[in-house]
Amino acid sequence: MDVAHLFNSQDEADTRLILHSLGAVHRAARELHMQSADTAVFIIAIHLYHQLCRKTYFVTGVGNKQRVISLGPIVNALGDEKAEALPGFHAFSGADITGRFAGKGKLTCWQAFSTCSMKVVSAFAALGTSEKLKAHTERTTETFVCQLYEPGSTVVDFGDLRWKLFTQKQLHAEKLPPTRGALHEAID
Repeated sequence: MDVAHLFNSQDEADTRLILHSLGAVHRAARELHMQSADTAVFIIAIHLYHQLCRKTYFVTGVGNKQRVISLGPIVNALGDEKAEALPGFHAFSGADITGRFAGKGKLTCWQAFSTCSMKVVSAFAALGTSEKLKAHTERTTETFVCQLYEPGSTVVDFGDLRWKLFTQKQLHAEKLPPTRGALHEAID
């Protein structure tokens, strides 16, 4: 079988697994089982679900803790826009190779993402895709982080939020949200 279309320069098993899954679909596969312990593979599979088989399953865990997760219901529950934004959100909120926000774990970030505006979802989908959208994406993600640290607050500026948290809650520097410069680096 000719597999020339599967050639790429990726060294990561994560992206190769996705590439080979797309190759299987190209060869008319009707069902896929992707096995990985890596959250990034799960996120990318959800992101690319509409290019995969309708019967695509993510297999994770070992032994009696192994789980088989159908991706279709997850994508349907999330909606296409949030599924599209997941890789950007995952990288922004802390992935294997990116930092995370002080005192804010994945669950807290997920809860904020679950209730955020479509403007924020669009900003996560746009992360890394266009230099033209960068300023808008930075402002929008800054608003998201403000909501992450102060849910329901009207504060949308990092400087104002950092000052408010420092003066009202006496937070130490390592528990404060990042500076605007740090956010800029996270988005770059």
